[in-house]
Amino acid sequence: MRVQDVYTPHARTAARDEPLAEAARTMCSEHVGALVVIDRADSRRRPIGILTDRDVVRGQLRRAADLHCLTVGDVMTPDPLVLPPHLEAAEAIEALNARAVRRAPVVDPEGSLAGMVTLDDLLPSVARELTDLASLLGSQARLARARAR
Repeated sequence: MRVQDVYTPHARTAARDEPLAEAARTMCSEHVGALVVIDRADSRRRPIGILTDRDVVRGQLRRAADLHCLTVGDVMTPDPLVLPPHLEAAEAIEALNARAVRRAPVVDPEGSLAGMVTLDDLLPSVARELTDLASLLGSQARLARARAR
């Protein structure tokens, strides 16, 4: 299974200069835990950061400022991990673990935003593959025992 088989297209976005309170409202109303940060002037919509619910809370506390006084750029995580859609699910999980993140923007070959993939999207596909493999191994073992009789 590949990232392209499980990712969510049309990821929600925010602009670096957007008020943090507005981005937080978007996250609440859209029921998402992260927004991909893009530059409004970039027609290719290449990810320049990611804003998670954790970034909002930690950024506000770290700066001791009101949500209305901060921008997305003040608290976002810059240089996000981005994944190509052709990446295998296991490779994507490895990349997420290496960066200690649970989600990543998916980008096309030109680097333009295509969607978002999360660990929760990827794990079920890997679990299905492991189940299929276990079933295959079990079938082979039963066949070997039958031949031995």
